[in-house]
Amino acid sequence: MRTTANPEVIAWALERAGKTPEELKSVSSRVQEWIDGKGKPPTRKQLEKLAKATHVLLPYFYADSLPDLALQIPDYRTLDSERPSNPSPELYDVVNQMLSRQDWLADYLGDDDAEELAFVGCCAGMADANACAAIMRRLLQLDPGWARGMRADEAVRCLRGAIERAGVYVCAGSYFGNSTRRAFKVEEFRGFVLADKVAPIIFLNTADVKSAQLFTLAHEFAHLLFNESGVDDISFANHDRADEDLCDSVAAEFLVPAALVHELFDESDHDHALDELRRLTCTSTVVCLRRALDLGRMSKSEFFDRYRSYKNQMAEVGQRPSTGAGGPTFYAMVKNHLGSLFTDTVYSALKSDRLLYADAYKLTGMSAKSFSEYFRREGMYVRAAPRR
Repeated sequence: MRTTANPEVIAWALERAGKTPEELKSVSSRVQEWIDGKGKPPTRKQLEKLAKATHVLLPYFYADSLPDLALQIPDYRTLDSERPSNPSPELYDVVNQMLSRQDWLADYLGDDDAEELAFVGCCAGMADANACAAIMRRLLQLDPGWARGMRADEAVRCLRGAIERAGVYVCAGSYFGNSTRRAFKVEEFRGFVLADKVAPIIFLNTADVKSAQLFTLAHEFAHLLFNESGVDDISFANHDRADEDLCDSVAAEFLVPAALVHELFDESDHDHALDELRRLTCTSTVVCLRRALDLGRMSKSEFFDRYRSYKNQMAEVGQRPSTGAGGPTFYAMVKNHLGSLFTDTVYSALKSDRLLYADAYKLTGMSAKSFSEYFRREGMYVRAAPRR
């Protein structure tokens, strides 16, 4: 262990956090000098500020070699056929957060002798995507065409609710914790899943457009059918993993049934068929294009022409949805982040005196005051925050 900061670690911390020395002038105007190993090394107080700004633990800066902060779960991400480099602090931290919640849930539910969820792993060894999608429909009690007449946001809420009723904890958000400065990047990940027989968790990156969120939810639930954990960038265009292709196919058949694709392409030209497919299923252009290709209703050349055109359009207008004036309230974001099932479980644990309030604050990432107010708004009485 070094007595002064390791310049290589400082450079690594900035790269990992996506920061430049210019952006960290509030820490010090000499950050670049520290990286170059010139002049006086940073003081401990300066390193504490740097650690906070880059979301790296202070001791790492004194390490002799670069820290190994690989993801704790399998990484299935494939972005334009290139696997991303080290995970961002935001992805790393939210995976850790969900793993901590899962550990608590497993202990709490295990003490209650909770029954295992039979569907986790029920499709292991199967290769028939249509059969797996049929199982998924039965489990979620959503028949083919269930999204007809819905807006994309309604379809996302409907599917999320069905998944939670099946016993899966669904958490969501567009940034880590309560800091809007720690936004999740859609280009890094769209979601991940932590498989478990008692407390499976799906995390959904809500920075993505609603139609993409819908596919992410279906894709991550498909992973649970095979008892698989992992982080996904779900482009539904190019994958180099057989298990990802299978989960893609299961999610696609669940959301965009083959029968509907054939019906629409039999009745009209490709432009109209694709428009109707998007409208009736609330899925994205990419999903509809891929379904048409896989089901033989479109040639590869047409698929890639339309796919490139779509990607160019997205590059021009941007993929992130507008939050609108003011955006959602703090408590609406908390509810979206925690999900109904996790909220109910925490409340039950508190009421049965099997969870300390201090631990509940940590599990939910809230202060005592915001915690009591959130549960009050949800119609659940918890102890009021102490007066100061």
